[in-house]
Amino acid sequence: MDNIPEENLKRLAKFIAEELINLAKDTQQEDWLEVNIRDNAVGELARCVTLQNLYLDREEYEKCAIMKVRIMELCDKLSLQLSSDLTNLEDEDEE
Repeated sequence: MDNIPEENLKRLAKFIAEELINLAKDTQQEDWLEVNIRDNAVGELARCVTLQNLYLDREEYEKCAIMKVRIMELCDKLSLQLSSDLTNLEDEDEE
């Protein structure tokens, strides 16, 4: 990078920024909203699975059941196939 004059780097950066702005202008608002909604739902699913595991470790089974319902709702919303690993509340010792 030392060989490239600073002015050329600034022109390149400006060109890239302008192109990104033009691409963003060509994108429909609905495209951004749909991605954001899905990303938020995936994040919420990860949070619920984490909480469910935490509650399971603490043997707080009522809270686990609440998280199970929420996980099922989010999987339906995201059109994901529900893995039994995400909602299995049975202790391995009981099998």
